Amino acid sequence: MAAKKKVLKRERKKPISPGLLVSGRVQIRDVRLINCKCDQKPVATAGKKSYNIATSTDVQLDKDHGFIVVIAKFHFEAIVEKKSREPAMTIDASFVLTYRIESFEGLTREGFKQFANLNGIYNAWPYWREFVQNMIGRMGLPPLTMPVFRIVQTPPKAKPAGKPIKGKQKKSTKRILRDAAD
Repeated sequence: MAAKKKVLKRERKKPISPGLLVSGRVQIRDVRLINCKCDQKPVATAGKKSYNIATSTDVQLDKDHGFIVVIAKFHFEAIVEKKSREPAMTIDASFVLTYRIESFEGLTREGFKQFANLNGIYNAWPYWREFVQNMIGRMGLPPLTMPVFRIVQTPPKAKPAGKPIKGKQKKSTKRILRDAAD
């Protein structure tokens, strides 16, 4: 009786993200606050508020010394519901993150951008959370616990059937703040 040969299907390997290639080679060395600004209007203490958080990054390479420098920028704004669409409060902060890397070989500019946008923001997020919580207290506002950083965005809540979604979805995080009376 002849033995049956097993035919193995060759699975195509998905290419590794250029950002993951960078993150596999680095070690964080330093995180520093390099810029900040806080503003509030008198209405900042009134009513329920919604807030938005926006982020951006810049990345610089120091190939001579083996460093990647990421500047992570954060913007927080709170808007009092049923009042002006102008922010009642803003908090901006920038952090510089320095990473040590042994070799730049085979890494691309796109990989460094992806690394900065994910790892840079992820690594700076705890410093940002602490900064916002501290500043809100110093500004005499009710406490706020910032959300954890989510790598994957949560899908928007489903709208009731028959009502179309109006406007464009924002990419920033939006949450509801509690009134001091809550």
